Amino acid sequence: MNTSVVRFLGASALLVLGLSACSGPANTAEAGPASETSAATATPSPTPTEDGFKMLTADELAAITGAVKDSESVALSVMPAEKVSQALDQMMSLMTEVRVEPAECNSIATGTALKPDSNTTLAVGASTASTAALTQTLSLLSGVEKEKLDRTLAQRDSDIEACSNISMEIGGMSMTAATTRLDSSAATPGAVAMQTDVTLPTGATQSTVMTFAVKGRVLISAQASGSGVTSSDLTSAEALLDQAAALID
Repeated sequence: MNTSVVRFLGASALLVLGLSACSGPANTAEAGPASETSAATATPSPTPTEDGFKMLTADELAAITGAVKDSESVALSVMPAEKVSQALDQMMSLMTEVRVEPAECNSIATGTALKPDSNTTLAVGASTASTAALTQTLSLLSGVEKEKLDRTLAQRDSDIEACSNISMEIGGMSMTAATTRLDSSAATPGAVAMQTDVTLPTGATQSTVMTFAVKGRVLISAQASGSGVTSSDLTSAEALLDQAAALID
């Protein structure tokens, strides 16, 4: 299963970690140079919204992503649009095979609550120093209605406790996942942080620390994931989130 690109998306800590068992170390070379500004969807014209915010274009999101630096002070590598589109298609297909128990935790396990579509723009960046032990990623999503965005984030926040322990099957591979809330030290208001530890069929554990927030109607999600990740890696994820938020009006 070729899922190294999917690992960069960061849409769901559980799904990304589950897929990584099939893919091996992330291949950051696929992401392209950091100076490349591209994203998953065609660039639309900015669209005014009812509350004064505008939808950011794919190029604008990619420029913000490419200006963010990882823990080694190196700019993130922005994924080319075609790679993001391919990964999204692959992820959407694989989601139909995911079985989650309890069933009400499906959205937190698969990241399906806010799916990128033709009405949204998306940019994804990854640290060029990413390895199987530590992958740092950042995703920016624009174009979601404010009411839906607020509702989804509130649900995701409550799901951290309600879905703290789940079992999941992906393509015949079974695993368990434990999710805990982490204390956020992000400078971005409203940031939520969590850690998910996934136990694979081999008995190995992979972990993700994720933080997410909204700034200017843009959903910002940053994470550190891999076999060597601990809660201390939240600092680097929050640094990505705060840098991106500072660049959004």
